[in-house]
Amino acid sequence: MRSLLPLLLLISSAVSAQTWQQLPDFPGTARDDAASFSIGNKIYVGTGMEVGWGLTNDWWCYDAQAGSWSEIAAMPTMPRQYCAAFTVNDTGYVFGGLDANGALSELWAYYPESDQWIQKSAMPAEARFASVAVEAWNYGIVATGMLASGVPTKEAWKYFPATDSWEAMNPMPGPSRHRAVAIQDGGGMLIAGGADSTGTALSDAWSYPVWFETGTYYPRADLPASRYEMKGGSQYVMVVVGGADSDSTFHDDAWGGYTGDWSALPSFPGGPRRGGVGAGIEATNIWSNSFFFGLGLDQSLMRHNDWWRLDFATAIEEVHMPRINIFPNPAIHTVTVTWPATWSEAHVRILDALGRTVSDQQVNSGSPIDVSRLSPGRYVVEAHDGPIQLRGILTKLP
Repeated sequence: MRSLLPLLLLISSAVSAQTWQQLPDFPGTARDDAASFSIGNKIYVGTGMEVGWGLTNDWWCYDAQAGSWSEIAAMPTMPRQYCAAFTVNDTGYVFGGLDANGALSELWAYYPESDQWIQKSAMPAEARFASVAVEAWNYGIVATGMLASGVPTKEAWKYFPATDSWEAMNPMPGPSRHRAVAIQDGGGMLIAGGADSTGTALSDAWSYPVWFETGTYYPRADLPASRYEMKGGSQYVMVVVGGADSDSTFHDDAWGGYTGDWSALPSFPGGPRRGGVGAGIEATNIWSNSFFFGLGLDQSLMRHNDWWRLDFATAIEEVHMPRINIFPNPAIHTVTVTWPATWSEAHVRILDALGRTVSDQQVNSGSPIDVSRLSPGRYVVEAHDGPIQLRGILTKLP
């Protein structure tokens, strides 16, 4: 299981130097509605609908450090589109989708060490496509989607790789939807937008914080505009790009959700696009603070295979992701929080399960913080230095 400390480097809208860079094209056929997942500094892209309206089952790997693509084993099953994908413990999982026979409930796991796909237990529910999926600690979450019966759903399910089993979660609030966007939000799930049962684009956003496991979804700031088929930055970068608000109106907007609100980023230079692929990569690479995006369908219904990277200029020039360390953790009486050496002091907030601030102070790195009065449970610790924000999880013992 990946460490959740650090969770994310969050950069506010005060950081204005963001630029798109075009990278080597995706070497497969141009397509839309492909799936993707990230393992380490590699992004895996496959399935989707290609030029000529054919479905695909081929898969390709982009090595962000080498800046190159290579073909991997094709998924050993029927071609499909509208799959949902997530990563747990350095294994990629691809769920559901739509093949020539209809909606699917299959789950396939990809093991990069052996370049092998293995079929896992199917979701014990009605087949579906155009769902969203994220990694959450040592399991995956699959939510929403279009059911085989032709109606969207608000269901959410957990998949546990250790036992190859599924467990139903509370359904998400708001309308049933499909073609939404989801991002791992500090160990939880942020779901936004999508299309409802009438095909109307939605803008509401909801967060499910898995570290608290209350079963409750919390409202987040709405997207600046209603969208479906946007693509987001997986578990490492909170960015969404593109999408549509109707069958004929596509967009090239890019927004970042770093501060709990959405801020405008440079528009995608490839033009309006829906059904593309978006990804971030793990925090041990020089491009860990970047968003990768490409493929998809434009307003002329032309499919693309271009591939781009949105870079962010940060105030910290480190190869690795900056982090905060919380010690001891779990804690009873006091904790110390340390952060990058470039910070002399930081604004530290501690938030409870409802997102309420229970401690808020300016402290030096390593200074003790009294937590003795906090109730037992899990808390979010946020450290701010100007526009840079880092997060961690604190467990408070009785």
